[in-house]
Amino acid sequence: MKYLPFVAKRIGLWVITIATIGTIAAPAQAAEEIVFRYGILRQRLSVIELAKFAETGEQSPVLARYLRRTNSEPEEVRRLLTQSVDISSSTLDKGLNNVLGNVLLDELGKMIQTPNDEGNREALREALIASTAADNKLTILEILQNYPAEEIHLDVKRAIRTYNRIAQFQKPAQNAIERIGPLREILKERGINLPDFLR
Repeated sequence: MKYLPFVAKRIGLWVITIATIGTIAAPAQAAEEIVFRYGILRQRLSVIELAKFAETGEQSPVLARYLRRTNSEPEEVRRLLTQSVDISSSTLDKGLNNVLGNVLLDELGKMIQTPNDEGNREALREALIASTAADNKLTILEILQNYPAEEIHLDVKRAIRTYNRIAQFQKPAQNAIERIGPLREILKERGINLPDFLR
């Protein structure tokens, strides 16, 4: 439970990074392209060139153009794409398989979607869990590479709105969680069983 606000904030930052630069790259059984939607505008971008950029710094002509247009600092974008969050696969699985986890996944599923806008919650959960399976770490690039659809559709307007909402409530939520920590310990000491997602 204590990881959810941090993960939500991190995912929000990652989504904005993707929305800002507009590119990504992917392995065999995962997303090959990202379709960015902004109102009626659509832009289709490869997942492979972003992975190459994240790993080597090499910019394709398309990526270089987007970085210039959005006035993005390439090294900062690379850092955000590859910056890892340490979280065990089992902890993340617990955090995402409860009511609060479903709410988070549903909210993210409004902006990061499958091509037919069905099964967004399951696709995101699968991508997140698969991304931590090997090393108990999570990066935005891994999430994209593990997304179980040929395309990822990103609603940029909604991503920006959602990120702003997450940013607005993140600090109060974090403060509440920090204050509830001692209460959680007292309840545990008194033998009161807590649901898994509160442990």
